[in-house]
Amino acid sequence: MDIQQKIYQAGGFLKYWLLAVNEHALHPPFTFELYTKVVKPDKQEKVFREIEGLRQQLLHNHQLLQLTELGAGSGISKKNQRPISHIARHSLTTPRFSRLLFRLIRHLKAQHIIELGTSLGINSLYLSAAVKEGNIHTLEGCPQTAATARTVFEQWPLKNIHLKEGNIDESLPSLLKNIPPVDAAYLDANHTYEASLRYVELLLPLLHENSFLIIDDIYWSKGMQQAWHQLQQHPKVSLSIDLYDAGLLFFRPGLQKAHYILAF
Repeated sequence: MDIQQKIYQAGGFLKYWLLAVNEHALHPPFTFELYTKVVKPDKQEKVFREIEGLRQQLLHNHQLLQLTELGAGSGISKKNQRPISHIARHSLTTPRFSRLLFRLIRHLKAQHIIELGTSLGINSLYLSAAVKEGNIHTLEGCPQTAATARTVFEQWPLKNIHLKEGNIDESLPSLLKNIPPVDAAYLDANHTYEASLRYVELLLPLLHENSFLIIDDIYWSKGMQQAWHQLQQHPKVSLSIDLYDAGLLFFRPGLQKAHYILAF
């Protein structure tokens, strides 16, 4: 990550910190309940220990992977060859954010989920654990990263994760032709303005009024901020929520169009 990007991200965090509010500023029932029951609480679940045990295995795995970068690339290292431990330490989301993914999926009863950017598969497990019935379709562009994720999935008792390997620009349109309507999608791949908008447009025809999108790293770069602001204004979006680590988009027709920056 160059110094200019670091400065941009620091400025983004300061702006977020100054503007973020809590439940006392929320009046719409849906948003108030989402914040007080999903975003703010951080209850531990027994299944989290099993997933975090697999994360620890990755953190101590020094096998080198030859990475195929198809998006914006890593903000930490420009080397194409990196140890699994380095990727696990610097590229995976924090356990705290992974737990939020679990709570969102569980609370909003999403069953058919798409994840763009499998990485090493840890968030796929959190999504899987939150789903009682249904499936997780996760897409990864790097072959060696996908192979590592498969070894993680083999250790997981639930078999509702389906990994599709290949360039997401090609694999996502192919997948969307053969699956039911999408309840939720987590976008954590190719952190660029163009790709973020393109992926959302591809997903829109399969979304319904209770679907929601989770856009990761909305403060990653100026381009990601532009994409996020443009998505907030999309005519089909009724509610957008900025949590700094990610943005949430909802499409419920009964909600008055609004945008919130919430403390997380």
